[in-house]
Amino acid sequence: MSYHILHVFQHGAMLGKERGFITCKGADDVQPRRMPLEDLRAVVIAARGVMMSSNFISSVVEGDGIILHCNESYQPCGVTAPLARVIDAKAFMNQCARPRRLNEKLWTRMLRGKTVNQTKVLDRWDIRSAHLERAMEQRDIDEGNCAKRYWQLYFPSIGWSATSRDRKENTAPNQMLNYGYTVLAALCHRSLIVHGLTPSLGVHHTTRYQSDPLVYDLMEAFRPLVDCLLAEFMTEPEPTMRLWSKKVGTELRERRVQHERYSLKLMDAIDASASSLTRSYAAMDAEAFWVPELT
Repeated sequence: MSYHILHVFQHGAMLGKERGFITCKGADDVQPRRMPLEDLRAVVIAARGVMMSSNFISSVVEGDGIILHCNESYQPCGVTAPLARVIDAKAFMNQCARPRRLNEKLWTRMLRGKTVNQTKVLDRWDIRSAHLERAMEQRDIDEGNCAKRYWQLYFPSIGWSATSRDRKENTAPNQMLNYGYTVLAALCHRSLIVHGLTPSLGVHHTTRYQSDPLVYDLMEAFRPLVDCLLAEFMTEPEPTMRLWSKKVGTELRERRVQHERYSLKLMDAIDASASSLTRSYAAMDAEAFWVPELT
């Protein structure tokens, strides 16, 4: 099955549902465009005046889809997600019983996967980091120092003068990374729910009001893929936010990551990683958790 992220860029578009299909009709369209509802994993609203029928919204979230809302600068500002619920009672109970030592081991695997993928991003531009290479040989990874060294090398490699990452900074690369990470988080959120896990119980990130810490835990090893997409995108003649949002929609659907002896499309890889986390809690074994690797 071919899964999709629907990006809506047409101002004033109308979204609805008709006989198992999602419909999108612009002001100048004679006939609405259609997409099978079962193929949809996420909707990104990146236009003004978009109208959604209640039937459209309920159909998307009932199918475990996510609707991501952007402001006029194409920055994600809200999300419509399915109600928190237990799909697999056994998986939920295993997650609730999560022992501290298991979570520590899972977090180590997540961080190690992130660090490996960060080195792969740098390798594509023939950049080596002795610090990251040494970190992967250690039992415990110093996340803060690894991130600091990584961004010091990453930003200059894409032609940007900054040497640190600040998600609140109003600059193009930081805004673009924020956007890409938010779409990635929406896909992770959906996969966790589908595989019976509650996003509010994290492996490492702290549970807070209106937060989904497990989403941020699961996406750690996938973040460098967004970094890689941005590095590629910054070579474009006109690297605008609108074009970046289109690239994110296409690449997060088509880009592949390594899974043992074969590769998987990213959205399938997110599902595989969430499913392996469910198995880890069931077996109380961190080794069952699969960490993606950039191809």
